[in-house]
Amino acid sequence: MINLDYAATSPMSASAMQRYFDTNQKFYYNSESLHSGGDMVKDIVHNCENALNEYFTDNFTLVTSTSGSHANEMALNNYLYHESNKTIVLTSKFEHPSVYAALHEHARYDIHYFPEDETGMIDLTLTEQFIQQYHETIACVSCVHVSSETGYIFPIEQIGQLTNQFNIPFHIDAVQSAGKLRIPTQYVTSLSISGHKFFGPKGIGALLIREEALRITNPFYHHEHHMRNGTVDVPSLVAMTQALIDYKQSDTIQQFNHKIITTLDPALYVPMKFEPQLKNIIPILINKTDGQYIMQQLSQHNILISTGTACGHGTMHSRGLETLITKQSYSVHQYIRVSLSTLTTEEEINTFLEVINQIT
Repeated sequence: MINLDYAATSPMSASAMQRYFDTNQKFYYNSESLHSGGDMVKDIVHNCENALNEYFTDNFTLVTSTSGSHANEMALNNYLYHESNKTIVLTSKFEHPSVYAALHEHARYDIHYFPEDETGMIDLTLTEQFIQQYHETIACVSCVHVSSETGYIFPIEQIGQLTNQFNIPFHIDAVQSAGKLRIPTQYVTSLSISGHKFFGPKGIGALLIREEALRITNPFYHHEHHMRNGTVDVPSLVAMTQALIDYKQSDTIQQFNHKIITTLDPALYVPMKFEPQLKNIIPILINKTDGQYIMQQLSQHNILISTGTACGHGTMHSRGLETLITKQSYSVHQYIRVSLSTLTTEEEINTFLEVINQIT
């Protein structure tokens, strides 16, 4: 099987599995228990928090989650349940479905999207004007760091400088960027990560949030700074932390990215290029046929790609992507995504290119 869908998920690394096994065997106690076993495990949670802060060279409070989606939802609920005198949320048209799902629960807020330039990307000048004009009524700003659909890297630092100027909470979805890019955490109030995107376990993520930004969203939530209920999955947290610390982006990813872009048959395939763009993710538009057909043909050769976010059952696309594709006179049905990892080999890339260029 040739996996070229690493933006959807990744396998656990050997070190993460070992840490999970060891922790589960030796430190299986409940971190909320009042005995010495509970104290021991609580210390492990604090050690993970310290390790994550050291990794990001910042100072956040750790709240574990079941996924990146869950972390996004907790962050937005944290900011929006209490802002009775605020009426606006500013976000992008490229967000993960979990962001829109969370915003749907807060119907009293007016959802505004970042102003766009002629290419369909964020216009920072107009964004600055919007924030200056409405800063007194903006409850929070939420933006993905790297689009899982296109690999485009959003201007988090510039947006964060604007939100900091007016003390507006700024949440970023760092699920696709954690481990792969430097994250300008000094400009954000909170960020979400997901273990299985960087060789950690599935079912574990984290919301890293400023202590002063924490609020009680539900008086019946008793765990993790009153942000959620449920026993902390400490083995998975330890394994996720280890996986992130171990993750090293490889130069071969950029080489494979270039090889794919330059070797695809230009009569059939048009790579979508952005600046800046994470090289792990390669969005491609298709002439003459649709993405589902290409994906199915590749799947018959045990080559795995995607036609949309896995959280949308493989077919969901953001409004932002639809706009970008339409501007190029294509349909979203003509889109596929190839995504690479440090495990991707040259042999796999060669096989993929040989097969996809023969599909008609």
